Amino acid sequence: MRVSQKTPHHYELLSSRPFDSSATLKVIAASEATLLAPITHGSVYAVGLNFRSHAGNSGAAKPEIFFKSIDAIRLSGSLSFPDEANNVHFEGELVIVIGRTCRDTNKQTALDCVFGYLAGNDLTERTWQGQDLQWWRAKGATGFGPVSNFITTDVKINNQEIITRLNGEVMQQETLANMIHNVPMIVSYISKYLTLRPGDMIFAGTPGRTKALKSGDSVSVSIEGIGEVSNTIE
Repeated sequence: MRVSQKTPHHYELLSSRPFDSSATLKVIAASEATLLAPITHGSVYAVGLNFRSHAGNSGAAKPEIFFKSIDAIRLSGSLSFPDEANNVHFEGELVIVIGRTCRDTNKQTALDCVFGYLAGNDLTERTWQGQDLQWWRAKGATGFGPVSNFITTDVKINNQEIITRLNGEVMQQETLANMIHNVPMIVSYISKYLTLRPGDMIFAGTPGRTKALKSGDSVSVSIEGIGEVSNTIE
């Protein structure tokens, strides 16, 4: 069963994934629920170089797409890194959740494929990123994709602020309006080369500068009106 948020104190138990014509089985108190990641199956994509404050104009020509892994997806809470991951940086990002099958769509209809959004942290091991032919472990290692608890639907992405805090200090703060490639462009571009399916996620790029995390650090990513994910590094 899936859980959706009804009020801050009550959750709805759903018969299936929310984009699969779910029925509400019953409403329970939040204290009775154990939350799992909103999506546990599907493909996870990400966009690199999508803010000029992070990478200048190097990503302007087209969306630069790479893969993460479904094993990367986690919720708020404690987080441990794989062995030898000693240079892991935070990257606060908007996460797009696909809600319907999408193949070779155009920018005008791409939003029809979007179910909703999450706040996410595209954790990245910079040393591995430079060493490997592909970013399979630098970006996709277990736990390297924390996201907020609930998918937010019926929201238009425009100038919401994305803020990343490290131990309470603001490290990244920028409006989503500054993304080089917006949500319709990202979805349309990916769909031209492969089929996006319900439950797929797309991390949409990080602004500003990043910094390595150490044991005991608390890092959070919030996007106004969408959600927040917070993790403490073990």
